[in-house]
Amino acid sequence: MATYPAEAMTVAGTALTSRSAASGDKITPDDNLFLIVTNGGGSSINLTIAVPGNNSYGEPNPDPVRAIANGATKAVKLLREWADPADGLIALSWSATTSVTYYVVRG
Repeated sequence: MATYPAEAMTVAGTALTSRSAASGDKITPDDNLFLIVTNGGGSSINLTIAVPGNNSYGEPNPDPVRAIANGATKAVKLLREWADPADGLIALSWSATTSVTYYVVRG
């Protein structure tokens, strides 16, 4: 498991750090937070964000699932309210991690 903060994009340009997808990845919440995910694998994968807590009806909050097609790069916006109050982090899970990389950026 690794925890990553966002890297700020600037008008002058930013050299971003590529991360390899791994089980238990967590992201430090930030404003205007995005993942830029590249799936270099041979089949589509799913990124699931574990959202803690319950909605106003007492039902578990839904966990957003974002599909990334094989060979595709997709930007995914993360919301600050998806952070778990227990550790203050946004938890990611991947259906597969082979050949999957991502950047954590703040716009």
